[in-house]
Amino acid sequence: MDDHALKQEIAKADKAINERDFDTVASCYTEDAILVVKPGKLVQGREAIKVAHQKISEYFNDSLNVSQGDMVILEAGDIALVLSKAYIESPGKLDSEFSSERDAIYVYKKSADGKWLCAIDNSYGIELLRTGG
Repeated sequence: MDDHALKQEIAKADKAINERDFDTVASCYTEDAILVVKPGKLVQGREAIKVAHQKISEYFNDSLNVSQGDMVILEAGDIALVLSKAYIESPGKLDSEFSSERDAIYVYKKSADGKWLCAIDNSYGIELLRTGG
């Protein structure tokens, strides 16, 4: 499972976030994807997600470092559910109100050309249940 194409796509997205390459970040999502920016705030669509990632980076003083730990991938045809331990570090902003270790839930869809694209990006996981989402 370590060489699963989805793990490679997620690593590519994390690298793009860390390097502030927002065009590449946006290309990792479906056209109508949803990003949970924070509990209670969602954005939808590639362009809105690109802008949201820029604002998130600015919030963290452009020092954001995102990575994934343990990961479980449940794949059914062209849909995959990814459960992942996500780590958000920010040496330039140590006073964030948001958790730096999360149990993330992602939903991916395989495009017609076989590429996995993120349809739902929820780094907060079930935390949304506790916050009213």
